[in-house]
Amino acid sequence: MSTMEEIEEEAKAAAEKMVTNMMQRPGQLEKVEQYKRRITHKKASIEAQLKSAVQGKLDGVSVGLRQLQECLDDVQQISSKMDELEELLKGVPPLVASLQAVREEDCRHSQYVTAMDSLKHIFTVPESVAKAKQWIGEGKLLHAHQCLSDLENSRDDLLYELHRLPNQSSHDKIMLKAYFDDVQAVSELLEKQIKLILARTLNTVRKEPTVIVTALRIIEREEKRDQMALQQQDQSGFMPPGRPKNWRSMAFKVLESAVTERIEGTRVDEREDNKLWLIRYLELTRQLILEDLRVVKTLCVPCFPPHYDIVNKYVDMYHNCLSSSMQDVVQNGLEGNENVTLLSWILNTYPGSELMGSTELNIDVLTLKPLLSKEIMQKLEDDYLQKMELNYREWMDKTFEAERAEWGGERSPEVEPHTSAFHTHAPVIIFQMIDQNLQVTETITKEITFKALLLSIDQVTRFGNMYREGVIQFKNTHFADRSRVVYFTHHMITIVNNSEQMVRLAQQTQARHWPPGRHDPAAEDKFNKMLATFQNLRDEAAKFLLEEAFLDLEEHFNDLFTAKWLSTTIPVDTICVTLQDYFLDYNHLREKNFDYVINEAQNLVYRKYITAMLSKKVTFKGVEEAQQAATKIVKEANQIRAFFKKIKAQAIAAEGINVDWPFEVISTLAEVLRCQDIEMLSLDLHGVVDKCPEVTEEQLARLVSLRGDVPRAHIRDTVAHVCATKRPTRPSTNPPLFKNVTFNDRLLSHFTL
Repeated sequence: MSTMEEIEEEAKAAAEKMVTNMMQRPGQLEKVEQYKRRITHKKASIEAQLKSAVQGKLDGVSVGLRQLQECLDDVQQISSKMDELEELLKGVPPLVASLQAVREEDCRHSQYVTAMDSLKHIFTVPESVAKAKQWIGEGKLLHAHQCLSDLENSRDDLLYELHRLPNQSSHDKIMLKAYFDDVQAVSELLEKQIKLILARTLNTVRKEPTVIVTALRIIEREEKRDQMALQQQDQSGFMPPGRPKNWRSMAFKVLESAVTERIEGTRVDEREDNKLWLIRYLELTRQLILEDLRVVKTLCVPCFPPHYDIVNKYVDMYHNCLSSSMQDVVQNGLEGNENVTLLSWILNTYPGSELMGSTELNIDVLTLKPLLSKEIMQKLEDDYLQKMELNYREWMDKTFEAERAEWGGERSPEVEPHTSAFHTHAPVIIFQMIDQNLQVTETITKEITFKALLLSIDQVTRFGNMYREGVIQFKNTHFADRSRVVYFTHHMITIVNNSEQMVRLAQQTQARHWPPGRHDPAAEDKFNKMLATFQNLRDEAAKFLLEEAFLDLEEHFNDLFTAKWLSTTIPVDTICVTLQDYFLDYNHLREKNFDYVINEAQNLVYRKYITAMLSKKVTFKGVEEAQQAATKIVKEANQIRAFFKKIKAQAIAAEGINVDWPFEVISTLAEVLRCQDIEMLSLDLHGVVDKCPEVTEEQLARLVSLRGDVPRAHIRDTVAHVCATKRPTRPSTNPPLFKNVTFNDRLLSHFTL
């Protein structure tokens, strides 16, 4: 009641609130009747919905009560029936004892029926066995199998009846099995004959496919009887003797054994008998598998039941047998190029159009397991690359020793007919060997080829470092006693040419074998390092070449800018004549190398000339003497320029040789000596600095100090002012002639003191 009162109070409060909201304005009083009608309709609608809901609930309760009553009636009826059944079952146990004689009679009757049915076969067992053996010998396998089946059925039925007896007699079983013992011998003989037929399947199917079909029909019949025997065992616990025979599994084992024998039969040679044994073995294997699988696909498919999936079964058998054979080959060890032969066959020939991928077979080997595991394949690859590295080392060491032996020889190097350049065959031999190895690896995979290329690059770099050490040793030995090696210049020219040829051949090898579009920073660094090794060796050997020439010129450069220098032309004349003599040999350089040597020789001559000028061996006392020296300097520079122009004319491609620029530098230096007004020296020094930004204060001071008419303090101040006001210049392609011009003492320090 309290709950109803609370609900009523809440309803009144809600109604009061609603009325308050409706009557907030005076104009709303006119709509009271309208509001009243609306609320009355709403109330009536809610009451109707409530009545409908209550009525629905009452109907549901009524139906539920009726169903419960029906269930109660059914339960009472079932209980009554169960009581009646229980009363009836009380009379069953006495019936069991009274029917025992009937059961025994039924069992005897069943045994008699079985015996009567099998009586014919029981009395004719020896004859049937002999007939079955005769039919097997004559190849009438279906007749033999039918006879065998009749004998086995008789035996199995009799044994089953014995099995059903409550008191089984082991003596009867033994006697019955002994009586039918020859039946098992016939079964084994038939199995042996079927094995022989299946072992020759690929040959027999070409000539007598019906023989294969007969053998398979017998196998399938035996498989069905195996299934029936297993079902009978599940139901009664009885399993006939010799079951299950599993002849289908036996058939596949025989086929696999035959495949193994065929694969092993292709290995007709050993390494001791034939160096190409592996190539022959792989080719015979390829031909055998291709032909056998073609026979399977065209002739065996119609003979074998579809559920045998004989094509895929044969593919798996050949693949697995071949895999085992390959593993044996690897375990026995491979020599020489046998690794690459095997890798190429496995990766290319086997899955390719020559075998599995041929139009006749069209077998995707990706659905099969790998012929060899990744570990074995990796070991084959690693072994091959290791052998390649050892071969490289051996060949390159021999090549280097042959080169070094020629350096100490008593004859001049060979001359190329078309270029007149000195050369040896070492670069060509090395890169021919590399190219041959890479061509071989290209028959395997691109990845192995790239690894072989990187290995080749490393070995060529190693050869370059070894070659450089030998060249340095050769140079040091010669300079220690220049009378020992008669053809030092010729051999050094050969070294320069060989180094440049190594760079050129390396670039050609890269163009042929570098994978298109492949970006590998580490590999590119290796290649650039190899190029740099021989490029630097070329430059270094060229310097050794010039070092020998300038040893002969050293005393003549020492005679420059001495007290007697103004009155003689012998030093520069001798320098030009000596260089002319050496350049007769340098003509045996290849074009690029000849241009490089001309440039280096020219820069070295001018650098030594400048060094002699700034060595402070002479001082020109007056302006007239300084001008006379300036004129002589320009003349000698012009003479040197004329010499190098003449040499340049001998070069076929000498666009990179600038013989004028060093002459211009020397002329600018001469202008400093020619200047009559020492106050204007700074202008001439600015010209020197503009042309040669690398010139130092010390070098400028030494240049000005050649003039005896300039005070030390003025030299110091002028040089400092010129260097302080030096204007920035753009990078120049001209060689820095002042860069390596150094002296033991510092002239400016004496000026400061």
